[in-house]
Amino acid sequence: MKDLEKYFDFIKDDETRETVKKIQDKALYVNKNHLTAATDFVNPHVVEISIPVIKYYDIDYEIFPSYEKCERKVFILYPQYCETDVSEFISGIRIKNKSKFKKLTHKDYLGALMSLGIERSRTGDIYVFDDYADILVHRDIADYIIYNLDKIGHNKIEAELISLDRVEYKEEEHEVLDIISSSMRLDNLVKHLAKTSREKAGDIIRSGRVKVNHIPEDKASTELKEGDLLSISKTGRFKIHKISGRTKSGKLIIEIKHYV
Repeated sequence: MKDLEKYFDFIKDDETRETVKKIQDKALYVNKNHLTAATDFVNPHVVEISIPVIKYYDIDYEIFPSYEKCERKVFILYPQYCETDVSEFISGIRIKNKSKFKKLTHKDYLGALMSLGIERSRTGDIYVFDDYADILVHRDIADYIIYNLDKIGHNKIEAELISLDRVEYKEEEHEVLDIISSSMRLDNLVKHLAKTSREKAGDIIRSGRVKVNHIPEDKASTELKEGDLLSISKTGRFKIHKISGRTKSGKLIIEIKHYV
């Protein structure tokens, strides 16, 4: 246990540390009671740093879903001698938009769930298509959503349970931005994405409003790379997709995905 206490000391972000400790509590429960349990949905950083904690308790686990572009995943924890069925803990819901006039966005679907009092940690990613969205949720709240969600904004909707093998996955909705920057420094990129000065970008970073790959980052000089995820409070979530070239003056042309 002392080894784990030292491990937790290395997790500097309070929210992340508390989330991993909740997963530790679940792992201990499974170890002591020889029962299967599911964690909350968590981001890839929490998944990565929770695995050593789970292994400490000599239990098995499954990370669901396996879709590589999925951002929010859940651990199914179970004793080593057991098998597990994810559908005992996780359900798929398809929400059909019955309006032909207004397309619903990720923000619309998420807002509708939050308006029901559903905690974000109880739901996975939302996969938005033209006239419907598929969502993964904890099984114990699935019926509540089905029976209480009949409208999103002014749009009539129809929610139904679907089997996990019918859930359709896709990358989150995004728009592609091309920015020109002198470097891959964090403050340079925040300046462009938040549409502010480099000085104010530095203030935003130092105030704790920026995360890189789900980890708070307060150093303006941090160098980003292709594939990094960048979250700026009150601005949005972005992914450094690729460096597509250089201008004649030598500046970088960076293709960025802005998740909407």
